[in-house]
Amino acid sequence: MLLTTLLLLMALGGVALLLSGVTRGKSRYSAIPQGHARRDSAQDVFWEARVLAALHGNRAALERHVLTKQRQHPGLKRWQLLRLVDLDLAKKAGKGRHVPRPAVFRTHF
Repeated sequence: MLLTTLLLLMALGGVALLLSGVTRGKSRYSAIPQGHARRDSAQDVFWEARVLAALHGNRAALERHVLTKQRQHPGLKRWQLLRLVDLDLAKKAGKGRHVPRPAVFRTHF
């Protein structure tokens, strides 16, 4: 009985030590940088794929667009610049299409 009680107390103490390590910031996510040091590589990949698809894989055109946006907005991160390039390309692509006025109710197409 005494041996069982000691084993139970040791097991509870081990669990308490593990939990205290997690609460002090030693979790598996503590190595991920927070704030301004965080890298947004997933955002970079997402927006770069979108822009490259819009440019039909032309990487030189992508870099020209990004460098132009970087001169216009010097403090932005790469994924933010890529997002602005994507918005510009979407705006240019929409100019060629006929878009009906929003106040017109269309009964046929």
